[in-house]
Amino acid sequence: MMRTSLVLCLAFAALFAFSACGGGENTGNTAKPETNSTNTETKTEEPAAKTPAEQRQAVAEQMAAAVAALDADGVLALFHKDEHELVEKRICSELRGMKEEGVKVTMQKPTIEEVEGKFFATFVQTLTLNGESEEDTKKLSIIEKDGKFYMSFSK
Repeated sequence: MMRTSLVLCLAFAALFAFSACGGGENTGNTAKPETNSTNTETKTEEPAAKTPAEQRQAVAEQMAAAVAALDADGVLALFHKDEHELVEKRICSELRGMKEEGVKVTMQKPTIEEVEGKFFATFVQTLTLNGESEEDTKKLSIIEKDGKFYMSFSK
């Protein structure tokens, strides 16, 4: 035990000494490079926040991906908790049944339209079972609650 502690202590000391010397890229120039405001801002700047339109598109695309994967839990997570019971009855149970039957689902990229200040996502999906395919279109609302976008059955 004492030997392990000694080895760890020496390893940390070596690491500290290595980093104090500039990390091994010693070029002989001990002067620090000039820092300007653009370098500092770039390093500390967080990625730009997505616009509401981008956030709506992202949640619609997550919905399409979850449906294509027949991922009932993934779909449920995209709805506000107030609608979970309804989502479970209308979508999740259907997805689980389709998964058991071996249905394959492919989804087109969802489109979003605004109607009187409300946003609706249209999902075009192709369901395939035993070599037979059927195309189906679904439309859901996209709502914002508590600063987050959700899929919704509301109209």
